[in-house]
Amino acid sequence: MAHLSIDDMLSSFHAERFLITVIWCLIVTQRPDIVDEENRVQSVPVEELLREYDYVIVGGGSAGAVLANRLSEDKNYTVLLLEAGLDEVVVSDMPLTYTLIQRSFMNWEYKTEPSSNYCLAMKNHQCRIPQGKVLGGSSTLNAMIYSRGNKRDYDFWASLGNTGWDYKSVLPYFKLSEDARAEDLHDSPYHQRGGYLTVEHFKYTSPDIDYIVRSGEELGYPIRDINGENQTGFTYSHGTVRNGLRCSTAKAFIRPASKRKNLHVSLDSLVEKILVKEVGATNVAEGVRFRRDACHHVVHAKREVIISAGAIQSPKLLMLSGIGPRDYLEEMKIPVVHHAPGVGQNLQDHVASEVIYTIDLPPDIPEPKKFTVRLFESVTLEALEDMIHDNPSPLHTTTIGTGMAFINTKYADKTFDYPDIQLLFSSSSHAYKSGIISSRPEDTNPDIMNDFYKNILKHQTVEIHSILLRPRSRGLVKLNTTDPTGNPEIYPNYFIDPHDLRVMIEGMKFADKMSRTHVMQKLNTRPNPNLISGCSQHDSSSDEYLACYVRHLTGTIYHPVGTCKMGPVNDSQAVVDARLRVYGIARLRVVDGSIMPYIVSGNTNAPVIMIAEKAADMIKEDWPV
Repeated sequence: MAHLSIDDMLSSFHAERFLITVIWCLIVTQRPDIVDEENRVQSVPVEELLREYDYVIVGGGSAGAVLANRLSEDKNYTVLLLEAGLDEVVVSDMPLTYTLIQRSFMNWEYKTEPSSNYCLAMKNHQCRIPQGKVLGGSSTLNAMIYSRGNKRDYDFWASLGNTGWDYKSVLPYFKLSEDARAEDLHDSPYHQRGGYLTVEHFKYTSPDIDYIVRSGEELGYPIRDINGENQTGFTYSHGTVRNGLRCSTAKAFIRPASKRKNLHVSLDSLVEKILVKEVGATNVAEGVRFRRDACHHVVHAKREVIISAGAIQSPKLLMLSGIGPRDYLEEMKIPVVHHAPGVGQNLQDHVASEVIYTIDLPPDIPEPKKFTVRLFESVTLEALEDMIHDNPSPLHTTTIGTGMAFINTKYADKTFDYPDIQLLFSSSSHAYKSGIISSRPEDTNPDIMNDFYKNILKHQTVEIHSILLRPRSRGLVKLNTTDPTGNPEIYPNYFIDPHDLRVMIEGMKFADKMSRTHVMQKLNTRPNPNLISGCSQHDSSSDEYLACYVRHLTGTIYHPVGTCKMGPVNDSQAVVDARLRVYGIARLRVVDGSIMPYIVSGNTNAPVIMIAEKAADMIKEDWPV
């Protein structure tokens, strides 16, 4: 079948909307296995809601979906899962669409507050932070990369007084979730089969990624399983995909439990407040108030309320409920239920920036349009036909991250396996029109970006994204309003510690070394000749230029964590203890990425799932039959 791009097929339509519509129609009519109508969750009718459940879980994302499954395993206990969003749509199953669905109703549409220190190429100096407002949460929107972080991350958590969170203790919970179907993982003691969460290689990887991954060997880095014995090295990424399709936590954990009588799921249900009562001298969480169908509802919890709303929404909900820094709550005229100074503090995120290279295709490539993955050009009639027949197709890949690396800069201690930079490799999609850093033209300063991308949009390009693994900078989340429907203020404070910027600069320099390897020069790899206009006063090869570049082309890999920090009782900033119980409020826990005291050295989705698996066991231990 001849190649025919979406732009050629119907150039008068908005390409993104047309692409989504075409894929949706084909899935609905040709792929009933993806529609999976029999197992999809049905939101419990309001009139069937119970007044009281054993467990009430707030948030049906990467953590909440796991908890809902595990806590409802015993049919004697009732579980209510409250999710502010709706069910995942069928289009989200196709990995290539992830950048499109991030701009849909399934995203909270957070933005950082304006800054003069980062996001300078963005309008109003604000970067987007995509977070899932959908069943499955950010596991439904993300790039599906399965990365656990480094062993030393968890050993460090334990050394802070968080007993039971060392790597030896958490590894069984990573394995518990996992159904490792990739052949290269079958004999590994770090992986196992049979869990709910399928882990595979992406079904389709564009050939340019092969060149980038092999460049690492030339620089002395092995190709390895970065979730195994050692992390440092290059890899063909493993992803949370099943038979080439996205495996969100909604698909992995909720659909298998959807027929359980003791599990109720209420969608489009925004929790506005945790209800706390005084019992003697103790504050006790007794339930929640939430809004659904423009009406307020109250449900009570016999055992616990568990907040799994993520690093932005969890501290927001606690503060709206009067649990947070006393001075700030009083300033917002919220009655103080419990003074918890760490709520909303300790925000950490993986800041990133990208370097773009133009390439020439090797003369022996039989199908040049398949060499790189461009979001619209790759969706040909042939690709759609392959998808329908479950054959490898560009729709089975992602424009970023099918190959990646963990490397050491000069600031890393090379006596340990503890890399300080992660690199994600991308088959570019018309540069800034679909890239993760400058995600859309409407987000970016057109004068800056048009100059930066002039003369290269029609070239074949690849991108190397440099990601700071362990930032020293700390940000915070604050309420913008006491209206529960309003988004909070997010201050990531990227580069407030200058060391972070120095490490990022070294990551960018390493990308340049990769571009000059023999294997990359087979593609005649060349750096983008255009400069960031706001940085043109600096020599383009200088650290000053790179620092300016990163401050302009700043991005998030959407890994905010840490805002309800786990720590011992003598840590004044700790919000939860090592069993994730909120200090000062009985029968209330937080179970999601917000409890991380320090961000892990890698993508955060797999660690959040691990946290929920471990928390489910702790909850069962604390409430024996």
